[in-house]
Amino acid sequence: MSRILIIKTAATGDVVRTTTLLHCFKNDQVWWVTARINIDVLPTKISCLERIIPIEDISSLNYFEDISFDIVLSLDDDKESIEILDKIKYKDLIGSYRDKVTNRITYTSNSAHWFDLSLISHYSKQEADSMKFNGKMSVQEHLFNMIGEKFNGEEYLIYEGIKPNPNKNLIGIEARSGARWPTKRWNGYQELALRLEKEGFNVVFFKQRNNIRDYMKDISLCSYVICGDTLAMHLALAYKIPVLTIFTCTSAAEIFDYSRMEKVVSPYLREAFFKTTYIPKAVESITQKMVWDAFERNIRL
Repeated sequence: MSRILIIKTAATGDVVRTTTLLHCFKNDQVWWVTARINIDVLPTKISCLERIIPIEDISSLNYFEDISFDIVLSLDDDKESIEILDKIKYKDLIGSYRDKVTNRITYTSNSAHWFDLSLISHYSKQEADSMKFNGKMSVQEHLFNMIGEKFNGEEYLIYEGIKPNPNKNLIGIEARSGARWPTKRWNGYQELALRLEKEGFNVVFFKQRNNIRDYMKDISLCSYVICGDTLAMHLALAYKIPVLTIFTCTSAAEIFDYSRMEKVVSPYLREAFFKTTYIPKAVESITQKMVWDAFERNIRL
């Protein structure tokens, strides 16, 4: 049995996606450092997940005293996550770290296929963005490759206390996105909702909840979800709910669809690719017909 440390803190949807790695460590002991807001989304009944540590407490509490890890998976490249490596003892490192000679954040060779596409890429930003745009691997494939495993469609593993209980006629829409990605917000959700209601569906727009588990429950009650590349998409996939996802500025190829997702990709995705400013044509080029046709295809399946 090995002791594994996963450092994955940011973006709850990315944390949800990273839970697929737990399938590879079912006979090991896993510690996970993440943001406190993400703790409630992680599974509680997976025997290998020994301990979840909020990164907000790392500096004030000595969690790692007398602990040595066989493998550390360092999956974020922010300063706070990287500094955790200075507080722990470990044998092998996979992922990002700070080079002691150059003092720059870099990454291990076995994780280069992923971090070459990132903000800390050894390539120029233009080259990294181009490689990311043309990439064909899902994030799960990247994660599994880092540890020398093959991804075979392993499912997300999330908090088990909420079971899918879909209302046959209820379609959930997530029209929002984080402030960092304004182009993710398609401008046609209201019109789409009206058509869905005319066709006899009930439509609910997801809203901000004080507790992430309440948000998870909202999604679990739907028989179908329509959204952008957001947390709602990952949770719908986790609950095995069919989902239609609109991609306006992020990679559709990186999202593994589990054979229950229909993807609508903006014709101007390249122009808006991972840009944090609003790119109108990437949004406006997504027509009602494109989305409705995709919805009907997915419903038939």
